[in-house]
Amino acid sequence: MMATNKWMLFLAMLVCSVLGWYYHSVNGNCIFGLSNHHRLDQPEKVKEILFFFRVPKTGSEMTVLLLQWLQGINGFRHVRLQNTVHRRLDTFEQRNLREEVLGVLSVSEGLPVAFDRHVYFTDLERLYSGIQRTSEAIKVNYFSSLRDPIDRIVSQFYYTRATPRPDIKLPPHISTPPPTSYRFQTMEECLEAAEPECSFVTGQHYDLQIPYFCGHDEHCTQLNNARALEQAKSNVELHFRVVGVLEQLNCTLRVAEKRIGTFFSGVQQLYFNELLEPKKNKNYGRPRQLREDLQMVLRNNLTMEYMFYTFVKQRLLEQCGESQNENQ
Repeated sequence: MMATNKWMLFLAMLVCSVLGWYYHSVNGNCIFGLSNHHRLDQPEKVKEILFFFRVPKTGSEMTVLLLQWLQGINGFRHVRLQNTVHRRLDTFEQRNLREEVLGVLSVSEGLPVAFDRHVYFTDLERLYSGIQRTSEAIKVNYFSSLRDPIDRIVSQFYYTRATPRPDIKLPPHISTPPPTSYRFQTMEECLEAAEPECSFVTGQHYDLQIPYFCGHDEHCTQLNNARALEQAKSNVELHFRVVGVLEQLNCTLRVAEKRIGTFFSGVQQLYFNELLEPKKNKNYGRPRQLREDLQMVLRNNLTMEYMFYTFVKQRLLEQCGESQNENQ
């Protein structure tokens, strides 16, 4: 048995030497770079980054504003990556994203760097093979946030009317392209007319919240796909230090400050002293709430979106409770 263990250890070391990379994942932290020789003895050489996967209409602009303010306070650099509607990437495009990140890090002068982009979950470390190696390890913190699914859809509906962009092109995998003319000016009218823009059909493809955590596989954008739901939940558990919830903003800030302090240290004080209210894109024409019967129609169509939302919310509240207990 001892000989077998030694042989297995030798094989593991050989594989690491040949590949020239080391990967470690625990509690959502990833470290990738060169061989791990003396890595734990040299923590000061580990660069740290934050990658904020922005889900539209979930309060992400507020988080970006906070990061822009915090970079001077906490001594990191915040970089906004190219932001397009092209959020589902093929393998080549995912590697280009990672090259872009590494390019910024190469001139960051050792500072931690926070990135943000509207893009589906991309495991940067998994793309290491075949890409030019870095000179030191990189610790990656994945962060994101979401929102009550119906509230997000309603917000998106009125936002597109308040800020129309007729030339915008959605990726071909999305089932319902934006309307050429906004025939309906209220969400109620749109739902009652069963307009494709407001109808969510199981099996069709939509840019909802699950894809931002599931990733770039074709099934990730398919509504009420059980595989997509489980993949999104698994990615949250394995990779994300924090996934915030807009309706639980206080807990989101508390947990982010506790678990990703390099970037979010002081965020609660900054928010309550400077913002007080979430920074939102103003949609003055939006009604306060949909009629209850129409909410039920949407809820029935968004079953797995609500299952995922409940899962993330419960996880956040558990993390929030843990951070409160630690401070007592």
